Amino acid sequence: MKDIVLVTCLDKIFDKKLAAAFAREGFRVFAMSDESVENVTILPIDPYEAAAALKTQAGKLDFLIDTTDVQHPKDTFTVRDGIDGAVIEQVYRHNVLRSMAVLEAFLPLLDEGEGKRLFYLTRAEASINETQRASHFGYNMSKAALHQFMQMTRNKLAPKGYTFRAFDPLDGKVAPEAAAESAFNYITRRRGTENNDPLRDDEDNLVFRDAQGRQHSW
Repeated sequence: MKDIVLVTCLDKIFDKKLAAAFAREGFRVFAMSDESVENVTILPIDPYEAAAALKTQAGKLDFLIDTTDVQHPKDTFTVRDGIDGAVIEQVYRHNVLRSMAVLEAFLPLLDEGEGKRLFYLTRAEASINETQRASHFGYNMSKAALHQFMQMTRNKLAPKGYTFRAFDPLDGKVAPEAAAESAFNYITRRRGTENNDPLRDDEDNLVFRDAQGRQHSW
């Protein structure tokens, strides 16, 4: 039986190329979207409706590819400008609460699958240790919250065989087509232990990499 892959949205070129890469390699791919990609089955956008549809059509899920990554055009203020709470809340709801709802909806199907791999988009610029910009409060804070959500989720699910991938597509630095291929390789392969250091094993630790294969701090 083919591995079942769910891509949570097809809003960006990266999302579409990543879904297409899985379809090209023989995976059975589903996506929650109003748009379409060849050989990708479209599900409702609502997570619970989509999970019900996937249960009927496939009965399991192996790879949950969460490509949610929303930015707000007004999220450019700094602390001296005054912080727009409504903008921050909107970005947070998209980038954190929706991802939480998606996992809740699809977790029973992931439990039935063999892959048990979760993938999330994030940015090095949202790392507490690496961020250098003074604006984009909403986006950076939402991704920092996503990092915490991933860690807490991993604490619960890793003992049950779940593995995790966090990925920065390097928008503006790497073409989305190339970033999608890098993400596909990262999702589908075990990176193994680097330099014989168990703390650099992607399967036993929560590791955050970018489209060029570099590891970043949280």
